[in-house]
Amino acid sequence: MHSGRRTFLGTALAGGAFALAGGRAAAQVGLHDMLRAAIALGRRLRRGEITPLDWQDAIGPTLQSCPADAIWDALRVEEVRRRVPALRRGASIVRVPLYEQLGAEEGGVMRLFFFEAGRGDPPHCHFNQVTAHMVLSGRFRVRHYERLREDPGGFVLRPSRDRVIGVGDVTSISELRDNAHWHHALTRGVLLDVEQGRLDPSIPIRRREMVDLEGTPLADGVIVAPRIERARALRLYG
Repeated sequence: MHSGRRTFLGTALAGGAFALAGGRAAAQVGLHDMLRAAIALGRRLRRGEITPLDWQDAIGPTLQSCPADAIWDALRVEEVRRRVPALRRGASIVRVPLYEQLGAEEGGVMRLFFFEAGRGDPPHCHFNQVTAHMVLSGRFRVRHYERLREDPGGFVLRPSRDRVIGVGDVTSISELRDNAHWHHALTRGVLLDVEQGRLDPSIPIRRREMVDLEGTPLADGVIVAPRIERARALRLYG
């Protein structure tokens, strides 16, 4: 893991910054209900009761069932932000242990992504998982790509979505829709990330792979995107 890319402070902060804020009962109840509903979606997906597309369609309304400001207050995000370093490139990432404490199964994880203005989470592809991001503060340009196929040197991608999102908005990926994505912070901001990985436990774990989108698109708009190392991805897009 690149030491300048991710900062996991979940263990250290579990008893402090991620303790639920006292005197905010409504926010606490709303957050717990939302987290349990998100965990239930992940369980249904792993059991094959819903498809990855069903999960994508449901996770946005599920996360939005607790307003962004209530999530912010209940998780004491401002306090957490003061404790994490502002990285030159990419985002500082902090695990939310409460998600697993409430019963998330294998592969289920929730994190906070802290961005300074102008920083980005470089374009990348995911494998054997679903992921969603909800904006808790700031504005982001988010670009999605359909992964058409994988070649020896990289991936063939078709742009699918390109939009600016703000507080309360949610984006998602799966193997079946919008698989590659790229978040760029237009302002200082925070994303709430929820993942359900290892959907097929028989498939070896494969970490996300960074891609370079600077190549010239083909006539039909398809992009031949070579895979690149994390350090280079951060220099180009972080």
